[in-house]
Amino acid sequence: MTNKELFDLMATHHAHTAKLQFYDMADRYILTINDWHLNLNQSVAEDLIEQLKTETSAVITSKNGYPAIKLTQISSS
Repeated sequence: MTNKELFDLMATHHAHTAKLQFYDMADRYILTINDWHLNLNQSVAEDLIEQLKTETSAVITSKNGYPAIKLTQISSS
């Protein structure tokens, strides 16, 4: 997944925020956009986080010992 694909998903779901974090109980990363969820394997998730490091709208943190991200897309209207 690329950051462009992520922004496209946010637009499709009419969302201004997205969250990607590792869930111990599921043993995987879950991308959450509104009430929609997508499971990502660790490699894909960490690659996406790496791509988003330069995005000013991305906040990269740590959750459960794994990198996590919250992305806020500002409306262009």
